[in-house]
Amino acid sequence: MKYKSLIFSIILVSVTLLASWTVPALVQKMTDDSHSYPLMYYSARLKELCVIDFREHKNSFYDIHGNEYPRAQYDSLLPLLNYRQLAMEGQLPDSLEGQAIDVKILRSKQVMFRFRPVDVFSPQPAMGVLLEAMPKRGNLTLPGDYFRMDRELTFVDAQSNSVNRQKSEIFTKELIKKGFNFPVKAYWGNPTVRKPYEEGYFCLDSKGALFHLKMVNGRPFVKDTGIGSQLGIRWFVMSETSDKRFYGYLFGEKGEMGLLESTDEGGYRFLPFDIRPVDITKDEISILGNLLYWTVRVSDAEGMDCYGLDAVTLQSLSFYHQDRKRVLWDELSEWLFPFRLSPSSETSSFVNLYAGNLSSKGLAVSFFLALLTFFLCRNKVSLYRRILMALCVCAAGLSGIVALLFLLWNKYE
Repeated sequence: MKYKSLIFSIILVSVTLLASWTVPALVQKMTDDSHSYPLMYYSARLKELCVIDFREHKNSFYDIHGNEYPRAQYDSLLPLLNYRQLAMEGQLPDSLEGQAIDVKILRSKQVMFRFRPVDVFSPQPAMGVLLEAMPKRGNLTLPGDYFRMDRELTFVDAQSNSVNRQKSEIFTKELIKKGFNFPVKAYWGNPTVRKPYEEGYFCLDSKGALFHLKMVNGRPFVKDTGIGSQLGIRWFVMSETSDKRFYGYLFGEKGEMGLLESTDEGGYRFLPFDIRPVDITKDEISILGNLLYWTVRVSDAEGMDCYGLDAVTLQSLSFYHQDRKRVLWDELSEWLFPFRLSPSSETSSFVNLYAGNLSSKGLAVSFFLALLTFFLCRNKVSLYRRILMALCVCAAGLSGIVALLFLLWNKYE
């Protein structure tokens, strides 16, 4: 057959690619285990980070120094985490550290935030919704139009799909008047009516300046925050909190993370977290905050760093590190697979062909297997096919061996 070698090459490469996906996936399913971390929380009573894992320790929890506490004291030693339960039992203290507390105050000061790398890699909405910041009836309602922002700000009617030229010109001119430089790099907001109030959008212009844009009584409100001159802004997450302390979470190009706060004079300031630099393409971040303390957890493929911060200054009071638990899959994948293919990725919500988990140990083993394949098949197949088979094994490791076992290469002699 004229094209036997070409057909053999195509089939071998295709089967090897398929095996590079399926074989590691099957091995991982059989040998992998959970990599989750325990709940961490800074105790206002103990003045220390506590490790809470009732799956491993059903009747107790402990602090980061190893001091163990019975589960019966869980609510009383973590009153700001379990305040609802304490209030139901009539055991909620009247004050903590000189500050009067009740359920209403604690609820308004409660902060819950989670950030994942997939949030950065997911496509951002092409259009936004600018709500009225001072509605006459007190309830936030959809305005009936949407906007897009690139080289200008354009409002589009939701029903007719026509451009509202007058409104677009008013808002665009106000942005330019206040010093905004088009085209826009990015803009972030929270386009929903299910929030206590409206703070509009924060827009990053072409020169890296961050502007605050919202609609007040139908007119544009535009203000330069001045934050762009302090740090290079990479990402922002809007968060209209109940106590109106801050606008959201700001991420810098050099790993900075902090709050974009409002000042008493009506200005803006960046209050950094006293934590290690974060990489928003790799790190998962979770925050549990209350009236007095914030617990910030930053985790990646290597492990978890947890910080207990003062709620006002965001300075670190306590620190805890836990390495990622290594399981059988971690050991096998390092030696058996120089790389693996997968249709999914932790950093993306899209189905695609992703290559990852590059391993020098796996490459060394694959090279040895490739040499064995080359010499063991010297009396069975041609030199060209031996070289091709060895290259596939060298590139895919165990997956390449499995591909050869399933491939009826004698058929193409």
